[in-house]
Amino acid sequence: MSVSDRDHNRAPVYAVHSLKEAEEIVRQVKRLSIRQFLKSAFITCWVIIVNLLLETFRRLFFKVGIPPADVKSVVVYTVGILGDNVVMLPALAALRSHYPQAKITVITNCQLWGAQIAKGILGPSNLKDDLITLNEDPVQRKGFIFLMDRKKFAHIACDLFVNLSPFGNRGWFGAVVREMAFARLLGAVYAVGFRMSTLKRGRLFNDVQHRFVKNEPCRHRDVLEQLRFQPPLPEDLLGHDEAAKQSVLHKLKANQINPENFFIVNPGAKFIAQRWPAERFGKIAEYLFTQYNGAVVVTGTSAERLVADDVVRFSGGTAYNMAGKTTVSELIELLRLAEGCVTNDTGTMHLAAMVGVPTVAIFSLRLSPTHWLPLGNRVVSLFSIPSCCYCYDDHCMTQECLQAIGSSSVIEQIRRIFPLPSTQKKKADHA
Repeated sequence: MSVSDRDHNRAPVYAVHSLKEAEEIVRQVKRLSIRQFLKSAFITCWVIIVNLLLETFRRLFFKVGIPPADVKSVVVYTVGILGDNVVMLPALAALRSHYPQAKITVITNCQLWGAQIAKGILGPSNLKDDLITLNEDPVQRKGFIFLMDRKKFAHIACDLFVNLSPFGNRGWFGAVVREMAFARLLGAVYAVGFRMSTLKRGRLFNDVQHRFVKNEPCRHRDVLEQLRFQPPLPEDLLGHDEAAKQSVLHKLKANQINPENFFIVNPGAKFIAQRWPAERFGKIAEYLFTQYNGAVVVTGTSAERLVADDVVRFSGGTAYNMAGKTTVSELIELLRLAEGCVTNDTGTMHLAAMVGVPTVAIFSLRLSPTHWLPLGNRVVSLFSIPSCCYCYDDHCMTQECLQAIGSSSVIEQIRRIFPLPSTQKKKADHA
């Protein structure tokens, strides 16, 4: 862990390489007041009581104990956003390894995010046998009765239901009850993953939520502990697509970009509050171009083309805009080819961490960085902790937490973790 120099009016900038480091900084910088202690005590009591209730329901509705090793069908339920699908892949790998003969069906709720993202991550994966994407909740509630369209799921057998949805981790009790009802209506024999981490009530508990919400890339380990096994250590579990790789190589060469020496910057993010200024990304792109003698590719969705254009402009035209020009599979292959990546806290960050490309990740403090801090040995995460932290305001315009992170702080970490570009390595070898 390192702390960058700072302006006297701004919070210090922290650079961490692990979740443990981030958790320690968060604890030390923001100590509990008496009021926050009372809030924390209330949440603790509520979580204990409601989890006892959920466990009672689980024991009433499903078999108790560890499923046999010869289960024939496993259903995994999750949601369709990019980061959620990427970080659950180790859990899928563990389920595939532990139940090699079982048919694994992934059901992902994409009503808020669109099915293409889920299909891009999970479609090519050999860790599952079937993928079902939904554009609405699979279960509807009418009073105290839960209803499901049985025809839609009539072909699914379910010996084991594994709930990897993040809603319990975010304090949405009603969503967890709905997920348990879904497992019950599917006819699951065994079911795990119905636990609450915190209590969500508007903004009342924002200042203490970070003490309860679990890190998403690690949370699935807690679910699988109920089955008495663990996901593998971080590794590249994303599907390989040779056609996508060749398409990426063609696009790079068509723009005179050496596929052996280029970097990625990813300036977009789902919410405004997560977006480090485009001008600073431009400075980073210019630095990479001039100091590493490498091309810079700006990635993002079609909706992020304008911010990507801004980065190219602020880079002095040294970067190439590829936002909206890659599929998910092509983005994965692009990251595998890259020398390094600088990105906001977004799905691309988790893809980069999984493929193992050296990555500098920039976090806002609208919520704790420990919530989504990526796993990986070649990732450094940057954040500051201003007085207005943990606002949970996705549309924050002041961005005090991000404004505190200067280009110099990012460049400092680039120097530490980005390797000597491949072309320069070859020159050094021949010298």
